[in-house]
Amino acid sequence: MSRNKNITLIKGEFETEEAKDILRNLLDFKIRFHQIKSFNSELKYGEKDARSQARILELKESMQKMLEIMEEAEENGYSLNIDAKIEIEFQQQKTKDLEKVVITQ
Repeated sequence: MSRNKNITLIKGEFETEEAKDILRNLLDFKIRFHQIKSFNSELKYGEKDARSQARILELKESMQKMLEIMEEAEENGYSLNIDAKIEIEFQQQKTKDLEKVVITQ
């Protein structure tokens, strides 16, 4: 079994507004995912999830960069060819120390 898998997420030529909608929705979804993850961490452990907070900042920077690209393409009358793939690599799971529960009758 191969330890690497690829999935095509987006492929094709798009008008700038269509490309902007697709990419904005994708980035918005990822930002919301990390906001919820961080909020849940805050409720459960009393502190925000640091990795999610850092990822939110990265995603917001990517959103700004994407919007600048869309603006440039639109101003110059370009359509956009987008080819986005997801690369999945199998990793050994990190095991957490679990307490063993012994049930006696």
